[in-house]
Amino acid sequence: MDKPLKQKKTGPLSGVRVLSIGSSIVGPWAATLLGYLGADVVKIERPTGEYLRLLYPLQNGMSTTYTSTNINQRIAELDVKQPEDLATVHRLADQADILIENFRPGVGDRIGLGYDQLHKRNPRLVYGSSTGWGGVGPMRDLAALDPHLQAFTGIASLNGVPGGAPEMLRFVHMDPSAATSFAGLTLLGLIERERFGHACLVQTSHLAMGVAQQMSRVAEGLLSDVSLELLGSASSVSAPNQCFETLDSTFLAVTCDNQEQWEGLCRAVEQVELIQDKRFATNIDRVNNRGTLAELVGGILKTKPARWWVIRFQREGVPHGFSLDFESIKYHQQIVENDFLTTVNPPPDDSMYVGGVPWAFSRTPAQIDAAVPVPGQHTREVVADGFSENLKTDKEETTDADVALPLSGLRVVDATQGFAGPYLGLLLAEAGAEVIKVEPPRGDWARQLAPQTSSGNSAVFDSFNRNKDSIALDLDTAAGKVEYKALVQDAAVVLEDWGVGIAASRELSCEKLSKDNPGLVYLALTPFGEKGPMKHLPGSELVVQAMTGYLRLLGKLGEAPVRAGADIVATCAGSMAFVGVLSALYHRERTGQGQRIAISLLGSMMCMRTHQWAARTNPDKWLGDSYCSNEEDNPHYGYQTKDKPIFMTPATGLSHEDFLSLLEAFQMKEAFEENPNFAENWWHTLGLGYLSGAAKPLWDEYVSKFSSQEALDIVEQYDIWAVEFSDLTELMDHPQVKALDLVQSLDGKKYVRAPWITPWGLPDLKMAPEI
Repeated sequence: MDKPLKQKKTGPLSGVRVLSIGSSIVGPWAATLLGYLGADVVKIERPTGEYLRLLYPLQNGMSTTYTSTNINQRIAELDVKQPEDLATVHRLADQADILIENFRPGVGDRIGLGYDQLHKRNPRLVYGSSTGWGGVGPMRDLAALDPHLQAFTGIASLNGVPGGAPEMLRFVHMDPSAATSFAGLTLLGLIERERFGHACLVQTSHLAMGVAQQMSRVAEGLLSDVSLELLGSASSVSAPNQCFETLDSTFLAVTCDNQEQWEGLCRAVEQVELIQDKRFATNIDRVNNRGTLAELVGGILKTKPARWWVIRFQREGVPHGFSLDFESIKYHQQIVENDFLTTVNPPPDDSMYVGGVPWAFSRTPAQIDAAVPVPGQHTREVVADGFSENLKTDKEETTDADVALPLSGLRVVDATQGFAGPYLGLLLAEAGAEVIKVEPPRGDWARQLAPQTSSGNSAVFDSFNRNKDSIALDLDTAAGKVEYKALVQDAAVVLEDWGVGIAASRELSCEKLSKDNPGLVYLALTPFGEKGPMKHLPGSELVVQAMTGYLRLLGKLGEAPVRAGADIVATCAGSMAFVGVLSALYHRERTGQGQRIAISLLGSMMCMRTHQWAARTNPDKWLGDSYCSNEEDNPHYGYQTKDKPIFMTPATGLSHEDFLSLLEAFQMKEAFEENPNFAENWWHTLGLGYLSGAAKPLWDEYVSKFSSQEALDIVEQYDIWAVEFSDLTELMDHPQVKALDLVQSLDGKKYVRAPWITPWGLPDLKMAPEI
């Protein structure tokens, strides 16, 4: 019999059974995250293999993307078209707590594994479904891979140099970020079942999750009516906030998100008179004069080497960092001391880097199993034994009439500021929690970011802090502490981002608060983790992007860095924290026990980039335009047509005959076949193929003779997946976005809602609170 993965389940989801029947990354990596948290995960694959096995690079003949996606689970190969194998999957579904699939709409029903079919067999099954574009709307039946979402959701429209073209990240980012949100949604379904006895279908889509992770940038257009520009490494919300070149030709990422940091920078560069300069008096002034300020600061930083400015900025509390490559990341002391990078061991006796566990639970530690499964390894075991013994429950089933928001009746005290923490608090509010925002007397510094709305707050603040109540407390005073403790007394969750040691110094630590509230789930969010030389330093979106290699995935190496224009660190870390909080709440529901969770921006993004670390570990070949070479590749602009770019990639079922017909339709067959390498490895010359970069000039030469709609009409005739590039703000009026009801209005103001569709729905919209 096959040997099972040897791992003692210690996480907050220990005892939970997850059946994963999806493919690619969104479904399987969501299941992997649940496996990190202690769930028993069984993945079902068709015997012929899935799409990910085709992606380069390979390590010992297996796709590194496939390997790093499918960790902490058992893999069985079963053909559900065969009655005996389908019966086996049905038995597994009968035992499961959660099922995860990311098929196109209707596929689950067609193969005998749809929600209605399985719910009748197992009324306690939480059925998680994530489609590419949603279950309704004109795009519902289209396929979607990571680059399609980058192009269509508008995330590419935010990346690029001023005056340049929109650019896609040369990395699979949309998939793991969506998988994280998907994992959180399945946990909401599990909590709904545990608290109210109602197991149900919970749905999301790659499109909805892609829009949600750009919520702060969407808000700039919807609430402030500003155009979203390409800014290189600069930011739309604060200044200075970009990369500057120093005397030793090093680019240093520098951020001043608030007034305190700005004044610290002025002292660091010995230009204190700038504090009184009316052009730069407030953050809004600095953003309005971003170009002038960048020229001034850039000129000063160019006079000294990077090391000098690091010393000065550390002394003055100014967030800063370097754009790191993989070799620097592997040995960076902050990453090593916090275990943000770890290794797993694919057969036979191999080693591969993956991102570490992003959560540190005080009571139920999560863990990564170093023993990596291979396709079909556990087929006989799973067929014979299925899952582990079912957990027992004394809760009775209810009907849809008894549905309630899963976190209704739970209080969350949100003492965070800025981006990631408030986004986490918003997700909890969207799930029904009563969220009370605790602000310092001067208010959350994010209120002063740009652009401003008619409320007098920033668009970011109004977007991330709606559906909350607020109270201003001075937690450095006795009176403020007393009032804070009174709020926490009846709370289920506390969120804080004060920094290492601050809670203890205020006598408001988890240990202290839990004495009167033993079921308290306490999340502490830091920029860089609670160990290492950077544990007390301030961080920022840009600095964490730099430290995790994102600035090497846009633009060209050797030129000025380009940042990801969306606030991806904030929303991805917030989503990862959401998963941590929900898993702890599930454990609390089962045991009555609370616990502390530590999470960081850096650790979250290191985990999110697992596929990158795996690809660069030890690839069999160093092939262009794959995840091992993406840092060195040229910018990815999509395929240029007469009017706008499109992105297209062949499906696995595309025949050589149809591919030749496609070439004829674009009038490029003769030119294409002049290159014997292209002719022989034709499937890899388009989209995600390792020859796509080399072949792109040829594709552009001929595709550019057609309009985007003409090009899409051509490829639609073949097994080619293609979409056009979208402007983020304009996308909000697209029929597909409207069909999913992703944007809702209150008093004439529009907001992006949580990216899920469930029987319990969403709470009514409520404006962000006044201080």
